[in-house]
Amino acid sequence: MKLLSALVVMMFAINTFASSQTKSFFYDGTQDSVNMSLQAEKTHIEYRYEQRWTTCYRTVTHYETRCQGNPPRCHSVPVTRTVPYSCLETVSVPYEVWDYDVEANVSVNFADLATELPVGETIKVTLSGDHLSLSAVGSKKFFILAKQNGISSQMNGTLKLMDASYEVSLLEAAPVVKALEMTNISLKNSVLNFKIGPVEVPELIGFSLEVKKNPILGSSTVLFDRELQNSEIVIANDETSAAASVNIKNLGVELESGRYTLTAKTFFKHSGKVINKEQFERLEVSRTLIYKIR
Repeated sequence: MKLLSALVVMMFAINTFASSQTKSFFYDGTQDSVNMSLQAEKTHIEYRYEQRWTTCYRTVTHYETRCQGNPPRCHSVPVTRTVPYSCLETVSVPYEVWDYDVEANVSVNFADLATELPVGETIKVTLSGDHLSLSAVGSKKFFILAKQNGISSQMNGTLKLMDASYEVSLLEAAPVVKALEMTNISLKNSVLNFKIGPVEVPELIGFSLEVKKNPILGSSTVLFDRELQNSEIVIANDETSAAASVNIKNLGVELESGRYTLTAKTFFKHSGKVINKEQFERLEVSRTLIYKIR
């Protein structure tokens, strides 16, 4: 009887795994690390085919005699109508198939904070099958960046054991958000000029440029498309904005006669994944200039 009870408990424990599990914690800036364990099950989708009764339609044509004129001139005309009828159709039905259970031990380590702003962020760790992911919501004062330091796994029968470690850091968002604005794009004497927000932290702001030549007939030709180096763009800051300029010739691009499309992009330059990017309107901004040289 005890053996039977033990088997029942074991079967219940096996079946309590869900396809995903999420755990969250509140980070106030004082924790060095947080450890947690998550459980899920790895599954895949298969399909079976079933026949079901449904309503089909067919078109039926018959002829009617119609008369016009005086004296009447009569002729037959075809008349069609749609008739419903019952029929069998074959449908594909998806269903979930269990592969194995998963247990993950996760360590989230926090980099030292260099800010006096109050910190209040909710960080979520999700195990979906055997895939781990991090997300966050909170004060919107920071970009929350996560990098996976390492992950290992091994199978123990029908159980996959995982160990993962993440490094999480917070960067003050306001200086980046202010810089991600772009207006007044123009081209003069092969120098592309545009206005952006004030660049307070240059190492966090990146720039890229794409130059395409657009013929009247045929496909466009990409003449230049990459991130700009610091030496290839000049930034002049004032209190409320910044002026950026790029010498196109210095990039090895000659704008001769024809029609061109120039797209400048400003973006948040970072390492790691921004796990709270949904809280911000954008992480990059771009403007396109269509320019024609006769």
